[in-house]
Amino acid sequence: LQWMQSNLPEAVEPRLVHGDFRNGNLMVEADTGLAAVLDWELAHLGDPAEDFGWLCVNSWRFGVTDKRVGGFADLADLLAGYGAAGGKPVSVERVRFWEVVGTFKWAVITMMMYQTFATGASASVERAVIGRRLSECEVDLLALMEGDN
Repeated sequence: LQWMQSNLPEAVEPRLVHGDFRNGNLMVEADTGLAAVLDWELAHLGDPAEDFGWLCVNSWRFGVTDKRVGGFADLADLLAGYGAAGGKPVSVERVRFWEVVGTFKWAVITMMMYQTFATGASASVERAVIGRRLSECEVDLLALMEGDN
């Protein structure tokens, strides 16, 4: 939390932010590319880099860690495409900040999911399994804060 406070980027003009922009919410067709973006209930006005950071969270790479963007693309290509489509330039450092925020957010969510299992509020073993992913988030946060990711 102290790292996030110390590295808070300057405010930008708010834009529409999806709020859960990751490969699990993207429909892609082999011939035409992106077909749809699903799951808009977390949409809000904010920094577009928030969506980029969430897409870069290591948990959404599914083991393909050399492709920072969802395990399927490089960040430079994402930022270049965003600019080519008319978006204002976004720095790698700004995306890193939001990647830290996203990783921290996912860590909290994993703990909350485990708690529903541990307290008996949910009998779903999936909740317990997701809770075990907390340690991955801790390692990812350390690497991000040290600049190793």
